[in-house]
Amino acid sequence: MTVDCSVTLANAAGWSDLAEFETVTVQRPDGARWEIGWMYGNPVAALLTWENTSAVVVGCGVIVADLRRFGETVTPGPNSPAPHLRADPPETWWFETVHQQEVGRVRLVADVYSEQAGVYDLDLSTQRFTRLFPDSPET
Repeated sequence: MTVDCSVTLANAAGWSDLAEFETVTVQRPDGARWEIGWMYGNPVAALLTWENTSAVVVGCGVIVADLRRFGETVTPGPNSPAPHLRADPPETWWFETVHQQEVGRVRLVADVYSEQAGVYDLDLSTQRFTRLFPDSPET
């Protein structure tokens, strides 16, 4: 008997962001699953973009999975179909929530007890973070 211990972090239009302990998976509407990464300390929040092109998972860093590349092998680096951003020591960022404000962009809240505390805009196509609050130059 197989027991599914996954937790659904987000779902939209039949797609789901799932976490099973520290492993993060995306499930298509047809039930096929794609493991997009591993997140230390377990992911805390996720979303599927309005246009169903990206899955964004936050916790220790941010995983941004390009759903148009579903099933491709996930490798380290910015050209991966699911890069894991801001998760490498010594500059590990902890995020608490994610929200979509407009197409192709999401807002992230970094841990209020960290040096990076604040609200950030993340451009999903360029992977560029801009600190919105408190006011600060781009990072």
